[in-house]
Amino acid sequence: MTDDSGHALPNSGGEFSRREFVWTAIAGGLVVLQDRSSHALASRPKFAEHGSDDVTEPAQRAIRRGLDWLVARQKPDGGFGAPRDYARDVGVCALGGLAFLADGLRDPFHENASRCTKYLLASSRPDGFFQGPDSVTHAPLYGHGFAATYLGQVRGWDRRAEVASALNRAIAYLLAAQSKFGGWHYTSDPEDADVSVTTCQMMALFSAAQAGIAIPRQAIDRGVDFLCRCQNPDGGFRYRLKDPPNSLFPRSAAAVVALRAAGLHDSNVVRKACGYLAAPRTLPAPSLAEYYYYGQFYATHAAWQAGGTTWNDWYPVVQEELLGRQSDDGHWEDTTIGREYATAMALLTLQIPLGTVPLFSI
Repeated sequence: MTDDSGHALPNSGGEFSRREFVWTAIAGGLVVLQDRSSHALASRPKFAEHGSDDVTEPAQRAIRRGLDWLVARQKPDGGFGAPRDYARDVGVCALGGLAFLADGLRDPFHENASRCTKYLLASSRPDGFFQGPDSVTHAPLYGHGFAATYLGQVRGWDRRAEVASALNRAIAYLLAAQSKFGGWHYTSDPEDADVSVTTCQMMALFSAAQAGIAIPRQAIDRGVDFLCRCQNPDGGFRYRLKDPPNSLFPRSAAAVVALRAAGLHDSNVVRKACGYLAAPRTLPAPSLAEYYYYGQFYATHAAWQAGGTTWNDWYPVVQEELLGRQSDDGHWEDTTIGREYATAMALLTLQIPLGTVPLFSI
């Protein structure tokens, strides 16, 4: 399989598994070494220390205030918020848990991450799908993908059998839900497969691979092929294959992260996409928070993957932007999904260079 430049995509056959990745914890980060495959999860070098100079002292204080705010909002069962749309959502809980993990599992947030794990395990159905007891959302597969992503990351230190069982069931559910077009979708119509939900599920598969779960390479290949076919002439990505070729910054940033995680660092698809991301533009206003914080997070992850001047030019700007939008009590505002979601995503964006969440190193 090749992209439109003839660049080889990941080889079909075989699996992403522990055989292909040797983990070495170095200086609070993680180096993923490649074995037997021309494409595999790859990491860029991490900063020498947790809490590097890139995360300024004001940013470190903002992170602590945001984490403290999330602690105050967490319910005894580990979830967040009163029953309503997106509240009590497994995806919001997973993002909050990732923010706690990104602090390095130090006290006092270790217990809060454990509560997130407890809530997600209680929300795991026998078929592997994650569904909170009181949450009603139009995008349940998003919550499932984020929950699986979180458990893949937490599996490194929580070795309980129930965590492994829930994660294995969740990944089996995802693999079965992949459409004939290679993407994932909200509805029963496979033509509704879209770039946004597909990138979320692919990151869940990569997270599970980091936890040692064997992922069929064909599933990654098909997801990559779907994303490549959704690319527009300007380098950005349309929402679905059947949609007009309208690009949008947030989902294009997410696609770049997923494609690079699959090994397509130097492909023509990624080069064109990076050209689109580098063009001057304005992200959606925070009033469209599901796009604003989503876009900031994935664009920052994409810049981290690129490294060099791309990272050095991007991170100080997004850091200043987010610090300016933090409320006095520590949260970030969102009028659609909720403050817990916005706060978790803003925190994760600021925390990427800390090097404490393995998934963010790919």
